[in-house]
Amino acid sequence: MKKLIFDIEITGHHAEYISHLIDHIYNNKDTNEYFFIVNSNFTSKFPIISGKVKSIKNINFIEIELEELRSLQQLGVFKKSFVEFRLMNYYALKFNVNHVCLLYFNTFQLACFFFRTQYTISGILFFQFYRMNKNTFNDKLKYYRKYLTTKMYSMNPKIQKIHILNDQNSVDFFNKEFKNGLFEMLPDPIPNLKPLDGFDIYSHYNIDQKRKIFLHIGSLGERKGTFEVIESALNIPLKNQREVTILLVGCVLNKEDEEIVLNKIEEISIKSNVTIIWDNQFVSNSMMKSLFDQCFSVLMPYKNTEGSSGILGHAISAQKQVIATGKGLLKELIEENNLGLLIAEVTPVLISEKILLMLTRQLKVNGKSSELLSSHSASIFSKKILLN
Repeated sequence: MKKLIFDIEITGHHAEYISHLIDHIYNNKDTNEYFFIVNSNFTSKFPIISGKVKSIKNINFIEIELEELRSLQQLGVFKKSFVEFRLMNYYALKFNVNHVCLLYFNTFQLACFFFRTQYTISGILFFQFYRMNKNTFNDKLKYYRKYLTTKMYSMNPKIQKIHILNDQNSVDFFNKEFKNGLFEMLPDPIPNLKPLDGFDIYSHYNIDQKRKIFLHIGSLGERKGTFEVIESALNIPLKNQREVTILLVGCVLNKEDEEIVLNKIEEISIKSNVTIIWDNQFVSNSMMKSLFDQCFSVLMPYKNTEGSSGILGHAISAQKQVIATGKGLLKELIEENNLGLLIAEVTPVLISEKILLMLTRQLKVNGKSSELLSSHSASIFSKKILLN
């Protein structure tokens, strides 16, 4: 059987998922033929992952053209769905595949209502609408637009399975609402990573050993609450400021956000004794593991809380408490498993209050972490994805 795995995103969890699938195919001696269609910068950004496939005969690794990527980035949501679908379909037909797995299904929702393919389709849906507010007219408009889109593509007989991360309630609602068994809960994988030998977070970043390190890591920017994280340093009481370092690790999506981050850090360095450090890169898995293991707490004040987060999984693995937004699926996961503190809204004041609470209160590490790790393994995730 020939299968195509399509994911041309490159930030956050996307590379992790591809790495898990490659490992699973190799370790389980999967004899299907695979075609991974990835971002034009994937090999340069993740040479270790792309290097794995060189010795695996039944995996073909194809980077899309840079011009194709640039043209997609300039499109609006509606048009992008159809253009990216055509790009995916081009490779599916070129390699005559039996099945396509879309690791980021969101882009394809509209197109999958209009087109019927000769191959079957599965995908991972992020940011579903089940928990969205319906308080205002605009909220309702957005909710029912997503509802209608979901209803439309769920009628496509070529779609075999839509996976939703960590959210059985949404799965139950969708299957009942749309009267099908199309939707399935997918445990977001918590990888079992090895830390860097001899790495010390304090000496690497030249941080005073007396400070507690609050880690904000991944794709940074407005929707991740990065600006508010930085500004929170101004609201931490003066007597506690020398106890805190905020460590940002990751890249922003554009130059404009980069300027905002740099300017805010410069402002904080003048007005506060909180140390803020920005490591402007996507670090290796081993270094990421070391950062989670050695930090004090993890900051996750995300503004889009409808989906899960791989960062939460890494925090669970390192047994570190988080400070996160108290809404949506993240709220349910954190409350149910005692994973940290919640903020009602993403504001600098509320983030600073929880940072102070973390400093002054001895929070117990979640006792369910081993159970969560075993049920959210990379192997379980990969098996569900590749079974289609």
